Amino acid sequence: MRGRKIGSGGERAAIAAALERARREDGLSQEALARTLGSSQANISKLLRGQQRPRPELEASIRSYLAARPAGVAHPSEAWTRRLLAACERSPAFRDVIDAALLLVNENEYSDRA
Repeated sequence: MRGRKIGSGGERAAIAAALERARREDGLSQEALARTLGSSQANISKLLRGQQRPRPELEASIRSYLAARPAGVAHPSEAWTRRLLAACERSPAFRDVIDAALLLVNENEYSDRA
């Protein structure tokens, strides 16, 4: 994808999916993403739905934005962390599920090192 224009429907869909995933991981609204990329919310909405090809300047901004993100493991955004903590406060049962999941993750992580 690097260096080529976003043309085919499949490539547009892949870019749209990557951009939407990055937007959510970064805790950005479409409006905030639009400001980051120097575009309008309406334009970003069309791009995310794969209904529109970006102009060359926006395409360059999208590629820069995606390339600047850390590769590999996604780190939760502050917004995501706040939502998770709020959900845990509202529901003790949900908090128990999260605690159990974290225990399993930690057990698996540390059992690999032994």
